[in-house]
Amino acid sequence: MKRLVSLFTIGTVLLMSSCGGGWTDEKKQKVKNDCITAGSYDCDCYVKTTVENFKTPADYNQRSDESDKKYQEALKSCEKEVEDTEEEIESF
Repeated sequence: MKRLVSLFTIGTVLLMSSCGGGWTDEKKQKVKNDCITAGSYDCDCYVKTTVENFKTPADYNQRSDESDKKYQEALKSCEKEVEDTEEEIESF
C-alpha cells in the first residue's frame, strides 16, 4: 500500500511539473498577436526571442525592469524597416 501511495505521489508531481507553464502553441499565438498589434516587428522573430528570453509565460508576464531591458534590447534584432513614403492620399 505504501508503494502505491508513493507511486501515485510521484506521478502527480511529475504530471504537475510537466504541464505547468511551458510555452504552448496557444501562449505563443498570444505573444504573436501582441506583435501584430505593435506592427513594427518580424513576428516569428518576436515570438522566438520571447521564448528564448523567458523560460515560462509567467516569467514573461512578471518580468523585472532588468529582464525587460535585456528583452527590449534582444527585440531590436526583430524590428522591421519601415519605408518612408510621402504619398499623398487623395480624398474624395
